[in-house]
Amino acid sequence: MRKIKAALPALSVLFLIATSLAKEKPSYLTGKLLDVTVQDVTRGIGIVGSMAAPIPGKLYTFQIQSGGLVYFAQYSAGTLSYRPEWIVNDPIEFRLGKEDKMLLKRPDGKDLEVMILKKVRQQ
Repeated sequence: MRKIKAALPALSVLFLIATSLAKEKPSYLTGKLLDVTVQDVTRGIGIVGSMAAPIPGKLYTFQIQSGGLVYFAQYSAGTLSYRPEWIVNDPIEFRLGKEDKMLLKRPDGKDLEVMILKKVRQQ
C-alpha cells in the first residue's frame, strides 16, 4: 500500500504530461497558393413542387506548391457558397489528413477540408 501511495505523485505528473501532449495544436506545413478557381456547378436535380430543378453549387479548385510537389485539391460547396480567403502567390498553411484529404488553415484559424485530386512532382 505504501508503494502505491509513493507512486501516485509520479503517476499524476505522467498523466498531466500525457494530457498536455494530446492537446497540442496540430502542426501545419507551409506552401504557396499557385491558383484557386471557382466554378458554378450543378449538384444534382431536386424536386420543387412537381418540377425538377437543378441544385446549384460551387466547385473550388486549389493548386498548392510545397517542397517538390504541387497538390491539386477540390472543395465542393452547396448553395451557400464559400468565399476563398487566400490570395494567389501568398503562403498557405495546410496539413495532410487521412487518405486523400488536406486541411487548409483559414485566416480565422479554422480548417477547410478539401479532397486531393492529384500530386505532381516538380522537376
